[in-house]
Amino acid sequence: MNSFSKLAMTAITSAGMVGAALANTAIVVSVGGSRFAAKVEDTETGRAFLAKLPLTVSMTELNGNEKYHYGVSLPTAAKYCSEIEAGDLMLYGSNCLVLFYGSAGGYSYTRIGKLVSTAGLAAAVGSGSASVTFEKAVLKATIKMNGANPEVGVETNLPSSVTITKLAATTLPDDESGWKDYASLTDTECASCRFFKLKAELD
Repeated sequence: MNSFSKLAMTAITSAGMVGAALANTAIVVSVGGSRFAAKVEDTETGRAFLAKLPLTVSMTELNGNEKYHYGVSLPTAAKYCSEIEAGDLMLYGSNCLVLFYGSAGGYSYTRIGKLVSTAGLAAAVGSGSASVTFEKAVLKATIKMNGANPEVGVETNLPSSVTITKLAATTLPDDESGWKDYASLTDTECASCRFFKLKAELD
C-alpha cells in the first residue's frame, strides 16, 4: 500500500475521561499564519524526522519553488527525482530540509513526506525566507457530562480543512460498524454510550 493512501487518526475515550491520540505519521506544518496537514513516510528517515519534532526553522527561498534549511541531520536513502510536486518534503544531502511549493526535478533527494493539500501554500510561504514549524498532529477527545448525557469536544492542531467525525458506541466493538454518528444520536442513545471516537481522515 502506498504510504500516502488514506490515513485515519482516531482518539478513543470513555465517558468522564479525556482521550488523546497521535497518528504515527501525521504532522502539521505551520507557516505564514496557515496550517497544513502532512504525512511522513514510515521509513528510517521519516521516523528520525518525527523524533525531532516539534521543530521551527527559518527556511530560505530558492528558485521560486522551494524553501530550504541546513542543519537538520537525518538518515539518507537518496534517489534521483525526475519529478517533484508542490507539497513534497525532502532531504537534500544529509542535513538540508526542503519544502517544495512548486514543481521541480533533476536532483537526488531522500523523501520525508508530503502535504495532504497545497491549497494556499505558495501564498503562505511567500517570496522570501519563511519561519516554518513542524509538529506532530494531535487529536484529542474531551468528554463533559450534561446531566446524564456526555458531550464530546474536540481539541486538535489539524487545519480546519480536515473533517473530524465524532462517533460513539455503547460497548467497544471489534470493527467500525459498531460505531454510530454522534450527531445523529437521541439523548437516550447518547446517555447509554460509554465509548467515543474522533476520526480525522487525511486523504
